[in-house]
Amino acid sequence: MKKKILCGILAMALACSLYGCGSSGAATTVSPNTTEAAAASDLPEMTFSIGHTGTEDSWNQSMCLKIKEKLEEYSGGKIKVNVYANAQMGSDSEMILSVIQGDLTMQCTNTASVTNTVSDCGIADLPFLFDNVESVRKVLSDETFLSLLKEKFEAQDLALMLVADQGFRCITTNREIKSFEDLAGMQMRVQDNANHIAFWTDATLAPTPIAFSELYLSLQQGLLEAQENPYRTTVASKFYEVQKYVTNSNHVPQCNVIFMGKAAYDALPPEYQKMVDQTMEELLPYAQEVTDESIKNDLEFLQEQGMTFLDFDQIPGIREALKTATLDNAIARMEETIDPALMDAYLKAAGYTR
Repeated sequence: MKKKILCGILAMALACSLYGCGSSGAATTVSPNTTEAAAASDLPEMTFSIGHTGTEDSWNQSMCLKIKEKLEEYSGGKIKVNVYANAQMGSDSEMILSVIQGDLTMQCTNTASVTNTVSDCGIADLPFLFDNVESVRKVLSDETFLSLLKEKFEAQDLALMLVADQGFRCITTNREIKSFEDLAGMQMRVQDNANHIAFWTDATLAPTPIAFSELYLSLQQGLLEAQENPYRTTVASKFYEVQKYVTNSNHVPQCNVIFMGKAAYDALPPEYQKMVDQTMEELLPYAQEVTDESIKNDLEFLQEQGMTFLDFDQIPGIREALKTATLDNAIARMEETIDPALMDAYLKAAGYTR
């Protein structure tokens, strides 16, 4: 807590001594000469703090360390970045508030964790919309969709810096699945997320939103049959020790966001805004590279540990049945909480027509 307060006071005190500036828009290339100039200039020394709830080997940590590397390099050491993993700065909801208040500079998390603040982030919970990760990336980079989503963050005093995928969330289970009918009544742990609970119920499963900390023991004791997460989480949490099957159900993309407080971003010197913008622009291809490598390596690792891969692409009709049972119902429910313009932009970019 002391670290949180000190970082926040230092960052905001230095930032607020400057005149507020608007967003710089497109990133401006930071050359080696620019970096040297920054180090020799009278730009203020600043400390950025970035928090996330992931582990030291998580996707979140990889992104935060890359941000640290780039900002410290581009500022010639004038910006120092401290990264806090493992929820050192609090839960996701606590960190969101800290970012808005300026006590924490940036946060890296998944969209599901932000829906209580930015309800339109629930758009990523539409199930069985995408056939592959390339189609996810096409939507997340759509200019109309991104522009509208950024407006939703700004309305909550947040500056959305990056949206990137971590592949898909996928089912692991102790029940062999050979058809859509085999899913009926399967007790599966899901996030405490109304959208997920609803669409899995539509898919005839029995979704159970228990705490993540209780999941391993529940699977081990047979209280639950299944869980769903990105492969990276399944590896890191050693669910392969208590689950027999891993799938490529690909039911929803794991979409992650990085954001700052809008006031903190606007208060940065223009030169620092450009460095932040360029860092985020360069982070996207790196994020996709890390994701692709992780998906490949993690799925191989899970099978090496004895899990059997159930390929949903080779199970006749299962994807079509899941999509029919869930997607249109989910769209109808989400239209009550999501801006219709944002919904239309998302579905249009995905090539889905109602």
